[in-house]
Amino acid sequence: MKAWRWNGAAFESADSVPLTDRGFRYGMSVFESIRVSGGEPEFIERHLPRLISACAERDFRVEEATLRAAVALLTEDGFARIYVTAGDGAPAAQQAEPRIYVFTEERLATSDESYEVTMCEETYRPMFGGLKTGNYWFNVEAVAVARRRGFDEALLFNEFAELVSACMANVFLVRDDRIMTPGRSSGCRAGVIREWVIARRKVEERRLRREDVVNADEIFLTNSWLGVMPVATVEGRPLGHRVIGPKLAAEIENRRG
Repeated sequence: MKAWRWNGAAFESADSVPLTDRGFRYGMSVFESIRVSGGEPEFIERHLPRLISACAERDFRVEEATLRAAVALLTEDGFARIYVTAGDGAPAAQQAEPRIYVFTEERLATSDESYEVTMCEETYRPMFGGLKTGNYWFNVEAVAVARRRGFDEALLFNEFAELVSACMANVFLVRDDRIMTPGRSSGCRAGVIREWVIARRKVEERRLRREDVVNADEIFLTNSWLGVMPVATVEGRPLGHRVIGPKLAAEIENRRG
């Protein structure tokens, strides 16, 4: 892994986060995950505005030029994240001097052609309407439990029993050739690949429940690393013939070259 921290004038190599940083102490941070392929950060024209918007929403005072300087570090193929933290201070103090970190790591592309998923029984309560923050423990624990049970991912449901997403991905259902995905009001994340799919296919953003998952003909997941991942089974039950998910997966792989 390689890491850099903004020192106020330039990015310098970093190997630690100060114990006083509120991103470390309280999870007060926002981020974007980015796949780097062929020496270029994928979909950066979409990731960067999302990070700028997240900083504005949480009142992190960050210059766009600084974030663009962070993007310039993303030249080696693999997985990257750009974090903006609240910096030092009391929990309720203003985020006057946020910190910016860039992490990159080598990561092998998955060889999986499809995932097996389960449905999480615990209620998921997304923060700030699905904003990508450092408070990720629920998601990590839920996917860890799922993998101990032999699944690849788990689907999450909010306090209204509405489908939100998977632990590490957004989710799409297909029924009778209709593509559906949870609306932003559910608490799902405004993922870049989610928006890429919506731009390329007619997608209904709507409230979805467990019965919609059970009755789906096809399901696929999206995130910046996987791209599009078709789902083969839900709770061990095989789904029908997968068509839309594999086509989208092929399209995004072709885009990657």
